[in-house]
Amino acid sequence: MPYVIDEKLVSDVKDSIREQNETFFRHLMDEMRPADLADLIEHLDPDERVFVFDLIEPEGAGEVLVEMEPPFQERLLEGLDDEHISEIVQELDSDDAADVVGDLPADRAKNIIEQLEDDVSGELEILLPYPEDTAGGIMALEFVAIRDNSTVQEAIETIRRMREEVKNVYYLFVVNTQGKLVGVISLKDLVLAEPMSTVRSIMNPEVISVRVDLDQEEVAQLVKKYNLVTIPVVDDQERLVGRITHDDIIDVIEEEADEDISRMAGVLNQEIAEESAVRITRARLPWLVGGLGGGILAAAVINQFETSLERVIALAFFFPVIMAMGGSTGTQAATVMVRGLATGDISLVNIGKRLRVEIQVALFNGVVCGILLGIIASIWLSDYGLGFIITISVVLIILISGFIGAAAPLVFRKFNIDPALATGPFVTTSNDILSLFIYLGLVTLFLRMTA
Repeated sequence: MPYVIDEKLVSDVKDSIREQNETFFRHLMDEMRPADLADLIEHLDPDERVFVFDLIEPEGAGEVLVEMEPPFQERLLEGLDDEHISEIVQELDSDDAADVVGDLPADRAKNIIEQLEDDVSGELEILLPYPEDTAGGIMALEFVAIRDNSTVQEAIETIRRMREEVKNVYYLFVVNTQGKLVGVISLKDLVLAEPMSTVRSIMNPEVISVRVDLDQEEVAQLVKKYNLVTIPVVDDQERLVGRITHDDIIDVIEEEADEDISRMAGVLNQEIAEESAVRITRARLPWLVGGLGGGILAAAVINQFETSLERVIALAFFFPVIMAMGGSTGTQAATVMVRGLATGDISLVNIGKRLRVEIQVALFNGVVCGILLGIIASIWLSDYGLGFIITISVVLIILISGFIGAAAPLVFRKFNIDPALATGPFVTTSNDILSLFIYLGLVTLFLRMTA
């Protein structure tokens, strides 16, 4: 049964950390799967994560580490020394080891590789040069390959000999004397065949494989199309060099889907689990500034037809800008929340923490965009007082829109309403109404005070 990570468990863990109760954690680790333990660690503060992680044996620590989301994994590795990391990497499969080492700073990665045993460091030297979004970048070097002139009995002996090195053997890949991939055999066909039969006589020669330089999205499409659980990887001379298993493909499908959705919303460079408001702001602010520019152009177009209007009418030129800022902010926050709820990276356990981060991001973005638009409006209208009011309006609108965009999906999920279906229309409509209300309300109050 999956381990449920709830508020009580997180609270108990935090209390045990304060009491330095190692016995409690060792008992908990015996009960929890690596994925559940990784989920639990992600709910802790940075120093608490290091404390718990240090109690896990290197072999188990590696399994937990690869289950963690990249931002948490990165911060956890920052708190570990190179020797500890090398012990963990030593126990990982080649593809996971390459992922961990490849995300480290170059000088630190080099130091860790130098501490590894020759066989592991050799595998990393093979895998690290491949771009991370290619077949070579996600493949593992652990696989079972047998010669086409071998017997079934010899193939079975090979599997037994490699049982510790290669986990989850689904198929055996068949190669010729030059190491070229020529066929594949399922375990079922191998077990049912006569022991002295040749591998060549029972193999399927129509094997589906991918080149090392093929984009990972195309690899995932092939696996999905042909319902494969593993797919062999070959070099430019058709020599077998690795394999990609279904768990890696699931990660690729999720990553590519996240990327497509994020590109639509303008939050392409943000990890769902990212906790740093500064990093999130860097990912989103450029898109908001771009939207600001587009809104100003729309206001300039309207202005060409409204030059004879009085100052109050001139304020309507900024309606597209104000509404665009609120809409963009709400959409960004809502997209990340909906995506996180769909993939399980955001749960109802950490609502308060997530909302605080979103409010901080909205405040930072609001201040930057508000100051930019306020300066432009002051020069445009030759009225610094109105420019200041517009600045305050933008800050409030972006702050409130960010909160609504982040909170709406959580509220819908709480009431068993599909966030993906309901969030978009709600956020768009409510932000438009509130943006106009805040903007016109502040401007009206200012004009009355200065009349």
